[in-house]
Amino acid sequence: MAEQDQAADTEWVDIVNEQNEVIAQSSRQQMRAQGLRHRATYIVVHDGMGKILVQRRTDTKDFYPGWMDATAGGVVQSGENVLDSARREAEEELGIAGIPFAEHGLFYFEEQQCRIWGALFSCVANGPFALQEEEVAEVSWLTPEEITARCDEFTPDSLKALSLWLTRNNGQDYGKPLPRESRASSGEEDA
Repeated sequence: MAEQDQAADTEWVDIVNEQNEVIAQSSRQQMRAQGLRHRATYIVVHDGMGKILVQRRTDTKDFYPGWMDATAGGVVQSGENVLDSARREAEEELGIAGIPFAEHGLFYFEEQQCRIWGALFSCVANGPFALQEEEVAEVSWLTPEEITARCDEFTPDSLKALSLWLTRNNGQDYGKPLPRESRASSGEEDA
């Protein structure tokens, strides 16, 4: 009976090859222990005014415990598509639900501890947030410059995801008021 309960609690993940094709399934524990290539989601949560929601991982996490994350997200479960995974992770970790997610493509990240095909997303959310106490110790708002100044405190994969998001979005001013001449040319008027 105890073995059945343990098997039911096992989180299964798809193991992928260099081309991001599923080649096997593994328990999350085995994937971490053997450094198997897998999929994960990365969600840049921003306020639309230039600040990024960052989180401190709990000391019990199996990957970079106690470190800061520049993104929300996590490991994609076996058979799960990446958008559903991103929505699930945002709701579990931060209580974010029912808001649109922008998709920003895939990227590959590899270091000694992990090999990941990442799916990059973003969303605008201003809280309040409901933190998953098993995974998120605290959250705060930082600018990209503040994150860069403290980069040695952040997980390397989340920094890569944030950097790609900033690059792929070409430094757009998310939600910042447009200068008067830009509003006029875009058809926006003063309120």
